[in-house]
Order: sequence, then structure tokens, then C-alpha cells
Amino acid sequence: MNKVARRIVIAMGAVLLLLAAVALFLESSWFRGWLAGQASEQLGREVEIGDHGIDWGLPLTLRLDEVRIANAPWAEDPMARLGELTVTLDVGVLLQGKIELERLAIERPEVVVLRREDGTTNLDDLLAEEPTEAQEIPLWPKAFHIDRGRLVYRDTGQDIDLDIAFATPGESVQELSLELLGEGRLQDDPLEFQGLLHLDVEERRGVIEAFQGSIGDSQLSGDLALDMGRDVPRLMAELQADELDLDRWGLFDETAAEEEAQEEAEWDRHVARLLEGLKAFEADVDLSLGRLHYAGQSLHDLAVRTTLEEGRLTISRLQAQQQLEEESPRSLNVQGWLESEDQRLLAELQAELDRIDLTAALAPFGFGPLGTLNGSLNTRVVDGGLLFEDTALDYQAQHWGLSLSFTADTRTEGVEGQRIHLVGEGSYEEEPFEFDLLIGSLLDLADPEAPYPVSGELASGETLLWIDGSAVQPFALESLEGSARLEGPSLAELTELTGINLPELPPYHVSGYVSFRENLLSVDGLEGTFGDSDVAGDVSIRFGERPKLWATLVSRQLEADDLLPMLGISPGTGPGETATPEQQQWEAQERRAAMLFPDRDWDLEALRNTDIVLDYEAANVQAEHVPFEDLALALELEQGVMIVEPLQVGLGGGEVRASWIMDSRQAAIEGDLQLALDQVNLAALLDEAGLPEVARDTLGRIGGRGDFRYRGRSMHEVMAGLDGELELAMSQGWLDIIAAELLPLNVANALVAALTGEDQVQLECTYVRFAIDRGLADLTRFFMATEIAHFEGAGAVDLETERMDLAFQGHNIDPTLFTGNSPVELQGSLRDPEVNVITEELIARGALSLLGAIVAPPLAILPWVDPGGGEQVGMGCERAFSEFEE
Repeated sequence: MNKVARRIVIAMGAVLLLLAAVALFLESSWFRGWLAGQASEQLGREVEIGDHGIDWGLPLTLRLDEVRIANAPWAEDPMARLGELTVTLDVGVLLQGKIELERLAIERPEVVVLRREDGTTNLDDLLAEEPTEAQEIPLWPKAFHIDRGRLVYRDTGQDIDLDIAFATPGESVQELSLELLGEGRLQDDPLEFQGLLHLDVEERRGVIEAFQGSIGDSQLSGDLALDMGRDVPRLMAELQADELDLDRWGLFDETAAEEEAQEEAEWDRHVARLLEGLKAFEADVDLSLGRLHYAGQSLHDLAVRTTLEEGRLTISRLQAQQQLEEESPRSLNVQGWLESEDQRLLAELQAELDRIDLTAALAPFGFGPLGTLNGSLNTRVVDGGLLFEDTALDYQAQHWGLSLSFTADTRTEGVEGQRIHLVGEGSYEEEPFEFDLLIGSLLDLADPEAPYPVSGELASGETLLWIDGSAVQPFALESLEGSARLEGPSLAELTELTGINLPELPPYHVSGYVSFRENLLSVDGLEGTFGDSDVAGDVSIRFGERPKLWATLVSRQLEADDLLPMLGISPGTGPGETATPEQQQWEAQERRAAMLFPDRDWDLEALRNTDIVLDYEAANVQAEHVPFEDLALALELEQGVMIVEPLQVGLGGGEVRASWIMDSRQAAIEGDLQLALDQVNLAALLDEAGLPEVARDTLGRIGGRGDFRYRGRSMHEVMAGLDGELELAMSQGWLDIIAAELLPLNVANALVAALTGEDQVQLECTYVRFAIDRGLADLTRFFMATEIAHFEGAGAVDLETERMDLAFQGHNIDPTLFTGNSPVELQGSLRDPEVNVITEELIARGALSLLGAIVAPPLAILPWVDPGGGEQVGMGCERAFSEFEE
């Protein structure tokens, strides 16, 4: 062998030795450890390689067996296991100093992903930082293969356990595909799914097609696509499902939702934050769902088509149906868009609602009972305000007894901020009303504590309410405050609406500052009128199972007949009087029936169900034919029993004191009334009775007492069954001589008194006593003594038939010329009595006078001469006073 050949052989042997050494090095355990170290440094987790080998040839293949990647410190077992990792290299390119992967194959990979209750996962540290250029490996194989892969996902917070098998059906990297087959558990529901995942690694796009799955009894299918190669990642989804129950997975916690709603007063900001988080994505979603269960509610036939671009969520279609128990389906159709700007929500939505139950639809937001909505809604959200245009809705809230039908538009001119103009009609507790209101933004209703502005007019029949104030949770009427004005035909018409037994009164007009909190309504500074009377004071009403009213009221002037409707009696209805058409009908009925005490039943149930505490004073009381002066009373009605004590009425310069008890707990009202009259001026009584000339020369003061017991359901029944007695007495005084002489028809003395200028006759005493039994008032005593005559009377008044039959007769003390001296009868109805002279004696005296005129004209006056002796007639003043004092 020559030198050249020998050198070549030596060189080749050296190369072979070097290659052998390199081969031995690459297949050594030291090299395996070096590879594991490099991988550990790249991942930040310990990597173990069980074994490795190299298939020398063309191409060159590196095989790693039993590769294990450590888990997070808090987790057990490896995060990943690779049964075999095979990397095939292009030797030609490798000899040029470059690396090119021909093929990458993974056998039996197993990856475990864990999520704890606090939301942390075993991948957090791997994803915490972006990889550096040194860490990045921009090498992608020409072929990629996975066989018998397995992904395990366990979420202890949401109670999810998944086991997913995956494998590549081919080896193309350009269209990398994974067959997915998974099963597991979502809380208590078994879960299964399968699909084909296509990945475009270079374009960073992924598509899941032919997806099919089940959660419990729910079936889900469709296609999903995620494009990460765009400047903004885009999700495209077309899914169909028969049923989903979100409640089973704890996605809607009503308690948490209520707390969140309370903490988040401006909930448009909450929605804006959600939209803000979506600006990093784009999406096209088309979802069809047979039934969706959430927050204890259900939606049926749900169809949603939305697009998310540049932070704007466009809803091209949102259709759903509500199915409540056995009712026909209720439908919802929504279109529009939402977006976030400067952390505030901007939106424009159009909706058609068919009896949508808002309580069910908005349950996740924790609003509580809301009612149902029906109609067309056109709204915009701008600067936290909800603007309406051409909106017409019907609202029903049975739990509040509220029903509304209205149109809504937004008003910005002439108001502070934005106000919604509502015009419509409705009913509350079955009482109809109309309204024309300016209210605040509906978004502000989400704040359960914030005052909500309300102003405008509400009308129920002829009752009108003007309000200018604010309310908290106005539909539920948690609180209300502001100036108010109320007018109407009678307060009694508000009884059904308020649940308070308000009295029957003539037309009223009142105003004041109203506040309502915790079922207590207060009216401070109340001023106004009822009928022809004025009233002022403070009123409080506590609503509840047993309402109660407190009132302190005063009147400068009280027309007494304005209180008569409380007793079922019509007020004055003549010219200048104020009364409702119904009360005018009452008066016409009473006039036709010639009744003073009508048979109109009182509302006893209302008396039993309402408690009242009332203090009332009237400085000037006006009444026809009665000289009332002032009035003061303290009334307490509790558990159906009313006590009025004291009750004081100024009468003719004197006073009437009364104690009144009324018990409405039985089928009919029962009660007692005690009266005491003191120093009542007789002249004042005569003057108000329409005898001013007689009153001018009359002096005397009357005292008396009454004790009555009654039972009935109307004023007529009470008077028809009245029991008791009434006594009146007067000692000394002066009586107009015309009145004294006319009582026994002493025409001559009246004429003489007028001619001689004597105007008065001394009144020595008067005593009157009525005994009343079952509505029959028997005049058991009537005695009046003057210096010229004594008078007696007898008879009865039937309060049931309202008819009287009374007779009075005078007896002169001295002989009197031209005296008829015949009894006088007071007969007929109480409403229209008649005064008659008993005519038999007058006829006899007239006949004798005619005979005397024929025989001898001077004898004609003899029948008209009274021989006197009246001082012996009657009980006498001493006995009268004795009986009265007993």
C-alpha cells in the first residue's frame, strides 16, 4: 500500500472512529440527561426521559421513550406523559448546518389539566410569560402524527371531570386534524362528545366540525371555528341543542345576583365592562336551542344570531318563547346593537314582546318580582339614560295589583337631565286610573335605594292627584316623598284604592307635603277644603293588614251639613252649596220620600278593619236653623269600637258636651250617646229658627241632658230603634210677648201689647222631657210658666215613620179679652211639619159669638173672654225643677 492510500485509510478510519464516538455520545445516558435539562429549562418544569435511541440512516430518526413533564408543586403525578416521541431529521439539510424536521410522531401522549376552587390551574406558570426568542422553537415538521392521545381535565370549583381521547387521522401539517372523543361529568350530569378538529398551524386557525355531544339528557351539535391568525381573534359558531340547564352547573346564583345588583347601582356600567372585555375578540354566533333553563326559569325555541366586531355586539335576531305552566307560549323578538364607550353602555334595541314575564327573564340580575310586559319597545341607552321613541307597552304586576297600558317617549327639553314621558291608563287593586307622568330613566330602577323622580298627574274617575317628588322602587312603592295635591268628589272613593275607611264627604281639594316609608304615609302641612268648609293639619296613615290613621285637623269655618254624608245623609245642595252628583241624588231621594233619616247602609266592614285617632277643632261652625259656634272632639276607633270623648259644641252662647261610643263588631252598630247642655241662649235658638223679631226681645238660657242607646246599620235603623230620654229646662227669663200670646192665640193681648209698647213677658220656668222607647219619643212632660199664662203639652214623635203628633195648650192667669185659648197641634212629617189649631172649640166659640151678636151685640165678645185661673194648671215650677234635678 502506498503512502497515499495508507493516509486515506488512516483518515477514513479516524472519521469512522469520530463518527462512532459521536454516535456513542448521542446514544449515551449523558446526552439523554442533557436533552432533559434543555427541555426543563425551556418549560420551567422538570422533564424526565426514560430512554432514547437513534435510527441511523436516511433520514435520521431520534426516539425518546417515556417522557415525563412534572406537574405544579401543589399537584400530584406528572402533568404530561409521552409514551414515545419520534423526531425525523433531514440529514442533507443537517449536514448544511440546518435543522429541518421531516416528521414528528407522538405515541400515547397523556396530558392532565387541573383547576382548583380558587381558579388557579397547573398551567398558570407555563402561560404567565411570553417565551423569549431563545425559547421559541420555530420548527414545524412536514408531517405530524399523534396516536392514542389522552387529555384529562378536572375542575374542583365547577365540579367538572373530563377524559378526552384524541388522535390524528393523517399526517399533514398544513391541514392538521385531531379526532376527539370525550366523556366525563359536569357536576351530576354525564357528558359525552366527539368531533374533528382541524388546525392550520401557520395561519393559526382551528375548526371543529361535525361536533356532537350530550350533557345529561341534552343533545348538542354544530361547528366551531377559531381564527387566531387575524389581528383580532375571531370565533365562528353554529350550534344546535335540544336543551341546556345552566342552573345545574351553578352559573346563575340568585343570591349572588341580588347582592351584585345592590352593589352595582349603575348596571349599565356592569354591561359596559362585559362588552369592554370582548373588544379583544370578534365573533359570529348562530345558536338554536330547544329549551334553556336558567335561574329557575325556562326559555323555549331560542334562536340567536349575533356578530361581534370592534367591540359592538350586533343582534340580528334574538327570538325566544316563555312557557309558564299550562299557559300558551309567550314570545320575545329583539334586534339592535350594544357597545361600550368610555366605560358606559351605548345601545339601540327594538323589541316585540308578547306577555313576557320580566321576573323570569331578568331573574339572574336579582331584580325580584317585576310583572309582565307586552307590546313594542324602541329604546336607546346613552350616557346611562334609557331613551324611548314610539314605545307602546302593557304592563301587568299582579303581586302589586297594578296594571298599566301606556306610550313612552323621552323628553329632554324643559326638564333636568332626561325624563320619560308616560301617558296611559291602568288600574291598582282593580281601581282604574289614568296618568300623564314624567319619570326618571328606567335604568335607575335597578338601584333599590336611589330616589326615582316622579312628577305629573294621575286621575281615577273624578279624583285627581298631582305629584312632584321622588320614589324608591316606585312600582313596589317602597318610599315616596314630594309635594302633592289631591281633589275629588269624596274621600270615600279612595277607600278601595288605599284600604283605609275614608269618610263620605262632599267634594274636596287638599294639598301638602307627602312622605311614605315602611308602610307609613305622612301628609305634613295639609291645607284644603271639603264641601264649603276649610281644613288644615297633619295626617299619617299606616298601611298593612290592619290600617291605622292618625290626624290632627283644624277648620276656620265648618259648614255642619258637610259632615252629614258621613251619616249617610245628604249635605246642603241648594244654590252656592258644594255637593257631588251622587249626593244631589241622595237629597232628591230624601225629598221625595220626605225623610230626614235615610236608609243607606253604612260600611261596617271598613269600620272594623281600620283604626283611627283623630283630634279636630272648628273655630266657626255654621248650620241652618241651629246657632252652632265651635266644635272640638277627640275620636279613637280601634278594633271596630269608636269612642268620642270629649265632644264639645258651642251652641247659642252655651255649650253641649257629649260622650259617644259606637261598636261595629256585630251585625249592626250598637252604642251610647250622653249629652249635657249648659247655658244655651234661647234668643239665639229663636233667631236661627227664623224668628229674629221674637228673638230680639227674648232672654233666657237652657240647660239639659240626654242619654240614648241605639242599634242599626243605617241612620234610619238607628233612629227607629232608639232608646233613652231627653230633658230640657230653663229658669226665669223674658219671652217676646207676641210669642207668649200667640201660643194660646191671645189675639187681644198681643194687639194691646203692640199698641202700648210692652215687648216682653217674664218667663218663670220651662221643663221638657221626652222618653224614647224603640224609636217612639213620648213627650211625657211639657210645662212652661210665664207671668200671664201656664202652658202644657203632650204627644209623641215616631222616629221610625218620622211623623209627629204633639199638642200644646195655654191657660191664662188673669181674665183675658178676645182669647181663643184653644190647643195647638204640631203634626205631620219631621221634614215638613204642620201647625194646626184644634178647631172644635173655636167653632163652638164662633157659633156662640154669632148668636150673641144677633141677640145683643155686646154679648158677642163673651165667648172670647177667659175668666183666668191658669196659675192652678200644670205641675208648677218647683216640681218641674225637682224632676229635672233628679
